[in-house]
Amino acid sequence: MGENKLLLSTFDRRRILLIALLTCVLLPTLWLISRNTTEQTDSTSAVTVSTLNSGSASDDESLDPIILGGPAPIIQDGSAQIAYPGTVENGLQAIATFSSFDNAPDVVCFFPQAPMGISIIVTNINNGRTVKCTNVFRTSLPSGATGLLHTKIFESISNLVDAPIPVIISW
Repeated sequence: MGENKLLLSTFDRRRILLIALLTCVLLPTLWLISRNTTEQTDSTSAVTVSTLNSGSASDDESLDPIILGGPAPIIQDGSAQIAYPGTVENGLQAIATFSSFDNAPDVVCFFPQAPMGISIIVTNINNGRTVKCTNVFRTSLPSGATGLLHTKIFESISNLVDAPIPVIISW
């Protein structure tokens, strides 16, 4: 059997030797340059950080807490006040969605819990927006909804993509 030897010309062998020598010299040099650049960047940022945080650890403990939003709590226990939705004395909670009411005037709504023909105040529980509408009769409601607002009325208290929304109705 014949041996398959890789025969290279003198020119190819010299070229491979030159590439190997350049690699052995250039890679460590590039590594040292990048390492020195990183050390210089780290030392610069360390100086910046040390000038920003020039106080000692005991100074940090004596700082008062900063409250970014809302009133400060009465007792400094690390908690903040929580806002709860208000309650309506003579209102009912419902789940409302929207409809065009077959091109009816844009002041109508349908809540079967309220008397027909009466003016209803509808309040969006999520954002507190309020609107008035006239309660009219409708034969059916969409699944999952207990009230129906005209599309224009619904848009004044919420975005259409948020439907159905929790509301409080009062009259």
